[in-house]
Amino acid sequence: MLAPHVTTALVYPLSDESIRDAYFFGCSTDRVKVAEFLGQYSRRFEPRDRGPGVWEIELRTPYEQIVLLSQDRQTTGYSAQQAQIEYHARPGLVKVRVLLFLGVSRPGPTDLHSDSSGRVLDRRERFWQAFRFRVSQEHVIEPEKFEGVPVYDRRGKGLSGAEVWMEFDGSKLSPGATRVEVTAPDGSTTVADFALDQLK
Repeated sequence: MLAPHVTTALVYPLSDESIRDAYFFGCSTDRVKVAEFLGQYSRRFEPRDRGPGVWEIELRTPYEQIVLLSQDRQTTGYSAQQAQIEYHARPGLVKVRVLLFLGVSRPGPTDLHSDSSGRVLDRRERFWQAFRFRVSQEHVIEPEKFEGVPVYDRRGKGLSGAEVWMEFDGSKLSPGATRVEVTAPDGSTTVADFALDQLK
């Protein structure tokens, strides 16, 4: 049975029935409905002409995370029981993912280096640290975990951006308006608003 597609308020913690519901929805062959559902959780932005900026901001509720895992692991034998075990290991975890792009700037001769495996890496990998990140409802909510990882172009064109991840205890979030703000080094701010009272 497919999960209902009418959005409902964020629930904490998820019942085993809701976990199974999310799992089977993620396995659905109706890819259009799954894509429409997942689209509620992300905001995309137009690339800037120059300099680094924000490409996408995504808020991942526990329910949506199960849908994503179920969708991504269909060919690996991922089961509803595994989904329950993973959820109960870290119940109520809410994630915010920010995808940044580096921009059109080319690396200088001193930016490139090789690691022990011979891969060519770019010393500008930590460019994301010059950004400021803020998640708030009626007040600023501090993440329990915060990290960034570089993103390299799959066609071998070098460093293209970074993924920044923030993790939050869902019990500390209220089901209401949630704002994610990302401020670039040049002072420009990108804002994504999510209504947690309308998301699962």
